[in-house]
Amino acid sequence: MRTKTLLFAAFALAACSDSPTTSTLSAPSGATRDAAENAFSYSAPVTAEGYLAGADGVQLFYRVVGSGPDTAVVLTGGPGLALSYLDPDLRPLAHGRTLIFFDQRGAGKSQLIYDPAQLTIQKQVEDLEAVRQHFGIGKMKIIGHSWGAMVAPFYAAAHPATTDRLVMVTPGPIETQYDALFEATRVSRTDPAVLQHQLELFGLLASGQSPDPVATCEELFHIWFPAYFNNPANIANFRGKFCDEPAAAANNLLFTLFAGRASLGQTWDLRPLLATVQAPALVIHGAGDAIPFASTSAYADAMPHAELVVIQGAGHFPWLEQPVQTFTAINTFLRRGTGE
Repeated sequence: MRTKTLLFAAFALAACSDSPTTSTLSAPSGATRDAAENAFSYSAPVTAEGYLAGADGVQLFYRVVGSGPDTAVVLTGGPGLALSYLDPDLRPLAHGRTLIFFDQRGAGKSQLIYDPAQLTIQKQVEDLEAVRQHFGIGKMKIIGHSWGAMVAPFYAAAHPATTDRLVMVTPGPIETQYDALFEATRVSRTDPAVLQHQLELFGLLASGQSPDPVATCEELFHIWFPAYFNNPANIANFRGKFCDEPAAAANNLLFTLFAGRASLGQTWDLRPLLATVQAPALVIHGAGDAIPFASTSAYADAMPHAELVVIQGAGHFPWLEQPVQTFTAINTFLRRGTGE
């Protein structure tokens, strides 16, 4: 069941034409990246980093930002993207809150894994539980992006007693048919010459033949992700890096990605699992995302206590295109019921 999102006094509510119970946040006049920096500071400090033991003793690299009493664990996309693409850009959420980021197994600065059976979504759920235990968190707030927003409900279904609430930012396709539509949209938004160069860079990483895997990785994602934006030029808004990791991790990224996705099966539909999630959930969709609205809205429909926010003028990385609306939506949801 989807519930209507509470309104924010600073922003107008416009009913989405094909979903009367969906809140739509439109950009206020002049709400640019500079305006966001006036409203939110990106200067929250790194307060700790290091390694912890994940499931089966796999070493996971973590970084803690901020030191507020409220704590949220952040799950990255991919599978296999390093935390470095999220950490610098989500720091406005670390004021009055502690954010815990970690690199997935087989990715970033975490231990590399070469067995696909150890790179499944189930193993990532086990790693997340290990992170919770390491930091002594009772009931965990989880912020997941893309693939991470798919991992989050798997955790919540397996560990209801230790799940507080979920923020699911532009989750990956809920079922196979939407994955195909997503890919078709991505291709249609990309110049054929760029598509060809993407394949060449894929080949360099997959074969291990790149003379500089980290640079190749960065180049690949900088020409891959513009199609995910409402305005492709906004990829320049990234403060972080996609591939702040050792060369071996950059070479292993595609293996990690395909192994994780394969763990969903040749076909998948997450609705039955989502129906068992009892934690409150916020699902965020960027109106310009390449992932269909029907897929993202289906997440909110499937979960008993979920609400959906649609952010106009944003795509798959809404905090980069409409940061004020994105951070306000997340903060309002996470602080609900905490007395803040």
